[in-house]
Amino acid sequence: MNLQSETVEILNSTPIGRRLRQAIRPAVHLVRRIAHPGVPPNLQLSRLTCASKTVAILHRRTFADYTAIRQCFVDGQYDLPNGAHGAFLNDLYQRILSSGRKPLIVDCGSNIGASVLWFNTRYPDAHILAIEPAPDNFDLLRQNCARLDADLRQAGIAAEDGFAYLSDPGEGSLAYRTIPAGPGAELSMVSLSTLLAAKPSTAYVPFLLKLDIEGAEKNLFDGDCATINQFPLIIMEPHDWLLPGQLTSLGFFRFHAAAGRELVVNHENIASIACHAPSGNAYLPG
Repeated sequence: MNLQSETVEILNSTPIGRRLRQAIRPAVHLVRRIAHPGVPPNLQLSRLTCASKTVAILHRRTFADYTAIRQCFVDGQYDLPNGAHGAFLNDLYQRILSSGRKPLIVDCGSNIGASVLWFNTRYPDAHILAIEPAPDNFDLLRQNCARLDADLRQAGIAAEDGFAYLSDPGEGSLAYRTIPAGPGAELSMVSLSTLLAAKPSTAYVPFLLKLDIEGAEKNLFDGDCATINQFPLIIMEPHDWLLPGQLTSLGFFRFHAAAGRELVVNHENIASIACHAPSGNAYLPG
């Protein structure tokens, strides 16, 4: 939580504070309109520095949006792996570019686009396919990433194409989940195979798969994992803590071990790395 959100929380904690906040709100909105013309008063435009670049992101004044931004640009939760693994992936990234193709990053659970913006600064020549099911998040994702080399899809990710329902547990916009049955709004679910079919191997090479999908990884890894294994780097937030007893990460670890991949941990994310790939694998361009 930043200073602004802490101040709002303190003001809202007392009747006098709430009246004071209501009294000064018009002046605050006026200052915001002058500073950021065209930005609605319920939104904020923040500028961050990453890799010597300035990144602008439009977001709500909520703990969830502040958290999404902090995780990417302050905590560096997707800045992995380092060391020998990082050197291998950096070399692979350059080899893909040298082959005349683009490294493909698939970001599942893109939220408002903070992770997409971070990946764009870290891998500026990659093509990013961003998947986000929630309409309110997707609207900000679209605005934040409109000028990037990014393909934005409002959908959920699953082992097979189909439909599911968007569930809001009431824990903020970071916690939306896709569930097989209602209540909730129906939404399209798309498989990784379908997504990659639209990205021909003559132009793109799978490079990084990011999964922050609030437990839906159980469905994804219980299906055919051959397409998943085309990505030399998979970064995933496991959600056993969120859904105890449902073994949401079991399929991932079975896949990871069976594929002979290596594991790196950073904050709440784990990275599955295929750094000993057999000759002829799809992610090793000739």
